[in-house]
Amino acid sequence: MTFEHAYDSIKAIGFSDYEARAYCALLTQSPANGYQVAAKSAVPRAKVYEVLDRLVLRGAAVRAETAKKEAKVYVAVDPDILLENIQKDQMAACARARHELEQLQHSPDVVEYFWRVTSRDDLVTRAHDLVETATKALHVALWAEEFDSVLPFLLRAARRKVKMAIMLYSHHDGLAKLQRAGAGAILHSRSKLQAVPELGRQFLLASDRRQCINGSIFSDGAMDGVFSMNRGLVSNTVDLVNHEIYLERLLTEVGTPIFDLYGKDMEKLNSFDRPKKTV
Repeated sequence: MTFEHAYDSIKAIGFSDYEARAYCALLTQSPANGYQVAAKSAVPRAKVYEVLDRLVLRGAAVRAETAKKEAKVYVAVDPDILLENIQKDQMAACARARHELEQLQHSPDVVEYFWRVTSRDDLVTRAHDLVETATKALHVALWAEEFDSVLPFLLRAARRKVKMAIMLYSHHDGLAKLQRAGAGAILHSRSKLQAVPELGRQFLLASDRRQCINGSIFSDGAMDGVFSMNRGLVSNTVDLVNHEIYLERLLTEVGTPIFDLYGKDMEKLNSFDRPKKTV
């Protein structure tokens, strides 16, 4: 291995340019004084003792005693010992960082960010990423137009045994593939087309109850939505998907008396009406 290769390798673990050069020079000649290290390493003589003292602080060199007490000479610490100590320090630092970051992540004071999603391509790309990285559960409600693009990623998630609750608002042959793969996927039996001009094609996706996309693609082609890790928005997205699925299953099982009261598409229901039974 050349001096340059050795120097590059130690820079990669956090040594500065001068520190790496000085340590490699000491390895080839120890003990050595500042003049000798500067000559071998190309570290400026005006800075060499400052650099050598930093190596001592790093545990990469030790200062040796000489017969002439005023002379400063240095010896390189054995590379095996140095690297073992660095590895221990970095592992301890990573453990501390993990603990602190986890505390920060779950702190109620953490600012939650919202990223606006304004194009269908961005919506679908973010959906791909969320589905691909899911490890526990997915809650999804969407239309066939977007389902077509997300389906391959959902099938891969099913093979990873990710639990899925999926509401599809319009027919797509791929729904049967997901059902055969074990996903809790269901087709919305009532028409929502009349709501599209006002509400757009709704798109809801929550991954592992930690991240979500919530938006709509409108009939004029405009897209508006958000991607977020906000706990409130994620929880509401999960709840809305579950509510859609629960309602669909109830209507499938006991639909006739409900349809008689409110119509096949619930068109006789109005959320602003006063209920017949009040508190």
